[in-house]
Amino acid sequence: MKRTYFIIVVFAIVLITFYLAFTQKAIGDSSPKKNYCIECHIKLNGKPRAVVLEWENSVHAKKNLECQICHGGNPDVDDAKAAKDKKANFIGKPKKKDIPEFCGREGCHVQALVQLKKGPHYNSVLKIGSPNCVDCHGDHNIQQSTYHIITDKTCSSCHSVEYSRELVNSIISIEKNIEDIEKSLEYMNERNVEIKGMTERYNELKSYFHQLVHIFSKQEIDFTKKLVEVEIEYLDKELQSKIASIKRLDVIYILTSVFSIGVIITFTVYIALIRSRRAKIQKDFQSR
Repeated sequence: MKRTYFIIVVFAIVLITFYLAFTQKAIGDSSPKKNYCIECHIKLNGKPRAVVLEWENSVHAKKNLECQICHGGNPDVDDAKAAKDKKANFIGKPKKKDIPEFCGREGCHVQALVQLKKGPHYNSVLKIGSPNCVDCHGDHNIQQSTYHIITDKTCSSCHSVEYSRELVNSIISIEKNIEDIEKSLEYMNERNVEIKGMTERYNELKSYFHQLVHIFSKQEIDFTKKLVEVEIEYLDKELQSKIASIKRLDVIYILTSVFSIGVIITFTVYIALIRSRRAKIQKDFQSR
């Protein structure tokens, strides 16, 4: 009996030990891994520290894209020299003319680079280093791309103010139309309206627009703008038609609801009057 009890106790201890070891490992695996590039830079002053603070507020940080994704290096070692060793493929700060290839490498902004190469700006980058990606998007505090990053001030550093303003206003106008369509699609999706075909055309429309803003050739812009405007017109008509149908159904639903409530109230009042009259007749009969 004692031998059996002893075996059970030993077996229980072994099980508990394995359980604790497994859970500790699981907790350790699930805890966030230290990035020593960030740990080191945040302790420094000036620009080395500022890049981390800027990155923390960027769209890259929100998507958990850390330093090594762009700059290479080994973020797992607590040693600056080893982290920036050539064997760790450390890139550091690229030259201005290399920035498009730097940002457009495989797995990153490939399509944007393809479109940039179709326009006149790419040749300018190769010659004088600008306008490159960071001139519009920034380097570390990179935000979700919207038309707000394109300004006539940025363009007028090379182009005339009139040309820049016309170009920027054209892009802003298209972007706002696209935003309106997106809101309408969201509204119809909430109302469980079938929008698959329109969603596909909307995605194509956004693709055209992204081509427009990266090519920046006057000829390509005019051509792409026409395509975008045709798509916007089509989608807008379809959306307005469906929204009008939804509103008509809403009116019918409201009128039907009001009518139903009116019938119920009328019937309730009628029943109450019948009961009241019946009670009065019974009272008169009993008083006789």
